[in-house]
Amino acid sequence: MKKWKTLFIALLGINVLGAILIIAFIFQPVDKVNPTPSEKVEGDAELTILAKKADLNVLIDKYLKKEFKNQPLNYKITLTDVVRVDGTIQVFGDDINIRMTFDPIVQKNGDIVLEQQSLSVGKQLPVRTVLRYVNNNFALPEWVTIDPKNESVYVALQQMKLESDFAVKVQKFDLKNDDIRVRLISRSE
Repeated sequence: MKKWKTLFIALLGINVLGAILIIAFIFQPVDKVNPTPSEKVEGDAELTILAKKADLNVLIDKYLKKEFKNQPLNYKITLTDVVRVDGTIQVFGDDINIRMTFDPIVQKNGDIVLEQQSLSVGKQLPVRTVLRYVNNNFALPEWVTIDPKNESVYVALQQMKLESDFAVKVQKFDLKNDDIRVRLISRSE
Protein backbone atom coordinates (compact mmCIF):
# COMPACT_ATOMS: atom_id res chain seq x y z
CA MET A 1 0.00 0.00 0.00
CA LYS A 2 1.18 3.43 -0.71
CA LYS A 3 2.44 5.60 2.10
CA TRP A 4 -0.19 8.36 1.67
CA LYS A 5 -3.03 5.81 1.83
CA THR A 6 -1.67 4.45 5.09
CA LEU A 7 -1.36 7.92 6.60
CA PHE A 8 -4.86 8.83 5.38
CA ILE A 9 -6.40 5.74 6.97
CA ALA A 10 -4.47 6.37 10.21
CA LEU A 11 -5.66 10.02 10.29
CA LEU A 12 -9.23 8.92 9.54
CA GLY A 13 -9.01 6.35 12.35
CA ILE A 14 -7.79 9.02 14.81
CA ASN A 15 -10.67 11.33 13.79
CA VAL A 16 -13.25 8.56 14.16
CA LEU A 17 -11.80 7.57 17.56
CA GLY A 18 -11.85 11.24 18.69
CA ALA A 19 -15.47 11.62 17.57
CA ILE A 20 -16.45 8.44 19.43
CA LEU A 21 -14.73 9.70 22.64
CA ILE A 22 -16.44 13.11 22.39
CA ILE A 23 -19.86 11.49 21.89
CA ALA A 24 -19.19 9.13 24.80
CA PHE A 25 -18.32 12.09 27.09
CA ILE A 26 -21.43 14.00 26.01
CA PHE A 27 -23.82 11.15 26.73
CA GLN A 28 -22.08 9.84 29.84
CA PRO A 29 -24.36 10.18 32.89
CA VAL A 30 -23.31 12.83 35.40
CA ASP A 31 -23.10 12.39 39.11
CA LYS A 32 -26.38 13.43 40.66
CA VAL A 33 -25.94 16.69 42.54
CA ASN A 34 -28.44 17.64 45.19
CA PRO A 35 -28.59 21.40 45.49
CA THR A 36 -28.54 22.63 49.05
CA PRO A 37 -31.85 24.22 49.86
CA SER A 38 -31.67 27.90 50.76
CA GLU A 39 -32.28 28.68 54.37
CA LYS A 40 -35.72 30.05 55.02
CA VAL A 41 -35.59 33.18 57.12
CA GLU A 42 -37.98 32.96 60.03
CA GLY A 43 -39.35 36.16 61.52
CA ASP A 44 -37.87 39.49 60.56
CA ALA A 45 -34.94 40.16 58.25
CA GLU A 46 -32.70 43.12 59.06
CA LEU A 47 -30.50 45.43 57.04
CA THR A 48 -28.20 47.99 58.68
CA ILE A 49 -27.63 51.23 56.81
CA LEU A 50 -24.78 53.64 57.50
CA ALA A 51 -25.63 57.22 56.57
CA LYS A 52 -24.11 60.68 56.57
CA LYS A 53 -25.82 63.86 57.72
CA ALA A 54 -25.82 65.29 54.19
CA ASP A 55 -27.66 62.23 52.87
CA LEU A 56 -30.22 62.31 55.66
CA ASN A 57 -30.78 66.05 55.13
CA VAL A 58 -31.74 65.31 51.52
CA LEU A 59 -34.03 62.44 52.57
CA ILE A 60 -35.73 64.51 55.29
CA ASP A 61 -36.31 67.40 52.89
CA LYS A 62 -37.78 65.10 50.19
CA TYR A 63 -39.94 63.27 52.73
CA LEU A 64 -41.42 66.50 54.14
CA LYS A 65 -42.12 67.90 50.67
CA LYS A 66 -43.84 64.67 49.63
CA GLU A 67 -45.75 64.23 52.90
CA PHE A 68 -47.06 67.81 52.99
CA LYS A 69 -47.28 68.59 49.27
CA ASN A 70 -50.73 70.21 49.63
CA GLN A 71 -49.88 72.22 52.75
CA PRO A 72 -47.52 75.13 53.28
CA LEU A 73 -44.40 73.93 55.05
CA ASN A 74 -43.24 76.69 57.36
CA TYR A 75 -40.23 74.88 58.77
CA LYS A 76 -37.08 73.08 57.66
CA ILE A 77 -35.13 70.37 59.49
CA THR A 78 -31.34 70.24 59.13
CA LEU A 79 -28.86 67.87 60.75
CA THR A 80 -25.66 69.65 61.80
CA ASP A 81 -23.94 68.73 65.08
CA VAL A 82 -27.50 68.84 66.43
CA VAL A 83 -30.97 68.56 64.94
CA ARG A 84 -31.91 72.08 63.89
CA VAL A 85 -35.43 73.26 63.08
CA ASP A 86 -35.76 76.63 61.35
CA GLY A 87 -39.14 78.11 60.68
CA THR A 88 -41.40 81.09 60.90
CA ILE A 89 -44.32 81.75 63.17
CA GLN A 90 -46.89 84.45 62.70
CA VAL A 91 -47.48 86.81 65.59
CA PHE A 92 -49.90 89.71 65.18
CA GLY A 93 -49.63 89.46 61.39
CA ASP A 94 -45.80 89.52 61.35
CA ASP A 95 -43.57 86.56 60.46
CA ILE A 96 -41.00 85.91 63.16
CA ASN A 97 -38.03 83.60 62.53
CA ILE A 98 -37.53 80.79 64.96
CA ARG A 99 -34.67 78.33 65.41
CA MET A 100 -34.69 75.37 67.77
CA THR A 101 -31.85 72.90 68.27
CA PHE A 102 -32.26 69.45 69.73
CA ASP A 103 -29.93 66.75 71.02
CA PRO A 104 -31.00 63.36 69.57
CA ILE A 105 -31.15 60.46 72.02
CA VAL A 106 -31.66 56.95 70.64
CA GLN A 107 -34.16 54.84 72.57
CA LYS A 108 -33.82 51.09 73.14
CA ASN A 109 -36.69 50.41 70.72
CA GLY A 110 -34.96 52.36 67.92
CA ASP A 111 -37.02 55.56 68.17
CA ILE A 112 -35.45 58.95 68.89
CA VAL A 113 -36.15 61.55 71.54
CA LEU A 114 -35.08 65.06 70.57
CA GLU A 115 -34.25 66.96 73.76
CA GLN A 116 -34.48 70.71 73.31
CA GLN A 117 -31.05 72.35 73.55
CA SER A 118 -31.54 75.95 72.46
CA LEU A 119 -34.17 78.26 71.13
CA SER A 120 -33.95 81.60 69.40
CA VAL A 121 -37.00 83.59 68.47
CA GLY A 122 -37.42 87.16 67.32
CA LYS A 123 -38.71 87.86 70.81
CA GLN A 124 -37.71 86.04 73.99
CA LEU A 125 -40.38 83.40 74.60
CA PRO A 126 -40.39 80.39 76.93
CA VAL A 127 -39.49 77.08 75.27
CA ARG A 128 -42.72 75.45 76.43
CA THR A 129 -44.78 78.19 74.81
CA VAL A 130 -42.94 77.88 71.50
CA LEU A 131 -43.18 74.07 71.47
CA ARG A 132 -46.91 74.28 72.24
CA TYR A 133 -47.31 76.77 69.38
CA VAL A 134 -45.33 74.54 66.99
CA ASN A 135 -47.41 71.52 68.02
CA ASN A 136 -50.65 73.37 67.36
CA ASN A 137 -49.69 75.24 64.18
CA PHE A 138 -47.05 73.29 62.23
CA ALA A 139 -47.91 70.35 59.98
CA LEU A 140 -46.13 67.38 61.56
CA PRO A 141 -46.13 63.69 60.66
CA GLU A 142 -48.47 61.66 62.88
CA TRP A 143 -45.52 59.74 64.32
CA VAL A 144 -43.91 62.92 65.75
CA THR A 145 -45.08 63.96 69.21
CA ILE A 146 -44.10 67.28 70.78
CA ASP A 147 -43.98 67.33 74.58
CA PRO A 148 -43.88 71.01 75.64
CA LYS A 149 -43.84 70.11 79.35
CA ASN A 150 -40.58 68.14 79.05
CA GLU A 151 -39.27 70.39 76.25
CA SER A 152 -38.74 67.43 73.92
CA VAL A 153 -39.93 65.84 70.71
CA TYR A 154 -40.53 62.09 70.39
CA VAL A 155 -39.94 60.61 66.93
CA ALA A 156 -41.71 57.22 66.83
CA LEU A 157 -39.93 55.71 63.84
CA GLN A 158 -41.69 52.39 64.47
CA GLN A 159 -44.97 54.07 63.47
CA MET A 160 -43.59 55.72 60.33
CA LYS A 161 -45.37 54.26 57.32
CA LEU A 162 -43.04 53.32 54.48
CA GLU A 163 -44.24 52.24 51.05
CA SER A 164 -42.30 49.02 51.51
CA ASP A 165 -43.08 46.67 54.37
CA PHE A 166 -40.17 47.75 56.58
CA ALA A 167 -39.84 49.25 60.04
CA VAL A 168 -37.07 51.70 60.87
CA LYS A 169 -34.94 51.50 64.02
CA VAL A 170 -32.05 53.79 64.82
CA GLN A 171 -28.95 52.10 66.24
CA LYS A 172 -26.69 55.12 66.52
CA PHE A 173 -27.27 58.82 65.88
CA ASP A 174 -23.97 60.60 66.57
CA LEU A 175 -24.22 63.85 64.63
CA LYS A 176 -20.95 65.31 65.93
CA ASN A 177 -18.97 62.40 64.44
CA ASP A 178 -21.32 61.97 61.46
CA ASP A 179 -21.98 58.35 62.49
CA ILE A 180 -25.59 57.44 61.82
CA ARG A 181 -26.72 53.81 61.78
CA VAL A 182 -30.25 52.84 60.92
CA ARG A 183 -31.73 49.34 60.71
CA LEU A 184 -34.46 48.45 58.24
CA ILE A 185 -36.44 45.48 59.48
CA SER A 186 -38.95 43.58 57.38
CA ARG A 187 -42.25 43.20 59.13
CA SER A 188 -43.60 39.66 59.43
CA GLU A 189 -46.92 38.99 57.82
